[in-house]
Amino acid sequence: MKINKTGLLSGLVVAGSLFASISSASADTIKVGIANFGEHPQLNAAIAGFKEAMAENGFVEGTDVTYSESHTNFDASLVPQMITKLQSENPKLIYTVTTPVSQIAKQILAGSDIPIVFSAVTDPVAAKLVPSWDAGDTNMTGASDLQDIAAVLEFTRKLLPDAKRLAIPYNPG
Repeated sequence: MKINKTGLLSGLVVAGSLFASISSASADTIKVGIANFGEHPQLNAAIAGFKEAMAENGFVEGTDVTYSESHTNFDASLVPQMITKLQSENPKLIYTVTTPVSQIAKQILAGSDIPIVFSAVTDPVAAKLVPSWDAGDTNMTGASDLQDIAAVLEFTRKLLPDAKRLAIPYNPG
């Protein structure tokens, strides 16, 4: 499985299967922890997309699933506390947003049976979240936001066939 939107959807399908077996045995709603680094329009959009995909797979917020959302206002020193707090709530899944949050969640939740679905992670292989681009790790899968630079350049050449130079602004932070 390629770690991208397909990976995220695959993770949701796996989570859905897990939830289906649990919900057939119990009338309780499923608890999902959401660990975000901080409030930001793009990160909030990732969370909204996750919830939308959950709803499309039959997990309606307030009826079938409840979300416990938390963020650290971009303070990395608070991430372990946030993950530990979410873990103490016994969620059936933790959705992590950004590389640092996902890395710390993987460390803290190692050995637990709580699956992690990550997003807003540029290179999950380099971040040591998964062993390769073709496979998730035990209890961990997700989506990469890495751009396909070759496709972007090809599209740019079609739009601007006479361009001699191209600048690509980049902010690693």
